[in-house]
Amino acid sequence: MSSSEIQIKEMVAHKWDLASETFDTHAGHGIQSQKERDAWKRAFRDVFPEKGLKILDVGCGTGELSLLFAEIGHEVAGIDISRQMLKVAKVKAEACGADITFREGDAENPPFDTSSFDIVFSRHLLWTLPNPKVAVENWNRVLRKNGKVVIIDGVWDKGTLEFRVRRNAGALLTLLLERKDPRKGHSDYSNELKARLPHSGGAPLEKVKEYLSNSGFENIQVFDLKEVRAAQKEKMPLGERIVRSSQYYLICGRK
Repeated sequence: MSSSEIQIKEMVAHKWDLASETFDTHAGHGIQSQKERDAWKRAFRDVFPEKGLKILDVGCGTGELSLLFAEIGHEVAGIDISRQMLKVAKVKAEACGADITFREGDAENPPFDTSSFDIVFSRHLLWTLPNPKVAVENWNRVLRKNGKVVIIDGVWDKGTLEFRVRRNAGALLTLLLERKDPRKGHSDYSNELKARLPHSGGAPLEKVKEYLSNSGFENIQVFDLKEVRAAQKEKMPLGERIVRSSQYYLICGRK
């Protein structure tokens, strides 16, 4: 890894360390209701209905979906480059008695042997990686034969004037109506950092399909997350609804 890449990842880790304390309070990050929890469970059972799978949650953050996988009955390991996010994840796992292995690790090059997992899972991660193509290739490496990569991502910022206006209006509404700072618990990247990330505004679906196909994944499928989104929207401040991504997807491929 070059010194430039190390610097980028240190900057990213620092941003998410700062966001860790209130990360779970935001719709789309933490699960906000039983309705949303049930919607996530149904979505994942559509994608991998088998029981007792070995799952690697890359860029696991506070472990919100790692905990859900364990609750469903899977064996879970989670990695992240943010130590503070992992600290929160470990506390949550201990509180509910979940047997999950959380460790510091680079999502672009997971520190595991070849053919270690049945599922490699990522949520809201590709946009923050300097080398997403390399990441997907290495996810293939740690998967067992017939294992699946499962990715949830979207486009958060199209870079248009319309989006900037909507984002600022949404932030103001949240501040006025909810008395809540809408950016606290998120990670506001500097323009310098954004310029060094290929998908700083979000990972477009077609590009992710390309990454999967070029890394040797087959049977690539896209799943509808409308039920999850509807449940999230019920708990979302008005200001956040205004800027919510129009492209949000779950995509998977089989090794």
